[in-house]
Amino acid sequence: MSIRCARTVLAAVQQPLLQAAPTRAFSASASASKRVLSPLHKTSIARRERAEKGAGRGGPRGSETKVLPLDEAAKVLQEWSPKTPNAAYEINITTKPSNSIQLNALRGRVFLPHSCASATKSATLVVFASGAQAQAAREAGADVVGGEELIDRILNGDLSPDKLITTSDMFSLFQRNPTLARTLGPRGLMPSVKRGTVSDDIVQAIKEARGGLDWKGDNKGVVRAAIGRLHFTPEKLADNVHTLLASVSDIALGGAGAVNGIPARVKRPAITRVLISSTQGPGIQLADV
Repeated sequence: MSIRCARTVLAAVQQPLLQAAPTRAFSASASASKRVLSPLHKTSIARRERAEKGAGRGGPRGSETKVLPLDEAAKVLQEWSPKTPNAAYEINITTKPSNSIQLNALRGRVFLPHSCASATKSATLVVFASGAQAQAAREAGADVVGGEELIDRILNGDLSPDKLITTSDMFSLFQRNPTLARTLGPRGLMPSVKRGTVSDDIVQAIKEARGGLDWKGDNKGVVRAAIGRLHFTPEKLADNVHTLLASVSDIALGGAGAVNGIPARVKRPAITRVLISSTQGPGIQLADV
């Protein structure tokens, strides 16, 4: 066979192959378009879309935190979480305590003008009392009332109190049990006369415990707490915010946390920044506190 004939035969063989190639490429691309995304991939896409809209706790990455007055910040957060049941306003207070106050000792209790207790969650209140005081505690609404027998339940994890009160005659149980103190101390539950959790007026102590907010700073002096519910009016939210700020500022400066008679809007050198957010909303720095 001549070279010319060989080339003619080779060209005839290659022609169908070249025509079939686009069909295979089209089939491959069609298969790729139908691939099933994994849950992790879907989550990544959703996070990227939220970041583009600024839906994160602090908005999109690299953006500055918004600075707004309290009433405007509340409106923004209400728009972010209009359908979230029982959503809360959460406050983040950056402090600069005086040299005499250690960061890990920055803690206190404040009684907010408007309760921000969750409608779906209830705090477990444990009272150490005996005799008539134990009966009074039960009638006042304490969840668990008892004496020394409660200690083992707490240490074993069978009983996990959110708030704890004791009468003065039961206080020695905590003083002579260092293991119990190490268990309750980090959670801010160790009874204290100063904080009103050691009292012989057990009915009044229970009322205060139900309406009080126990706050605590972390190792950097930052205090975080739920300060209200999204259904609060701006006036109620402002009352709670300024009451907590007054308590935190007073203790950070070496006081006892008194808030009575303190104007709402005063310069508080112990507080350097205040952020407010909602359960699913962004963090907004407050300009008027």
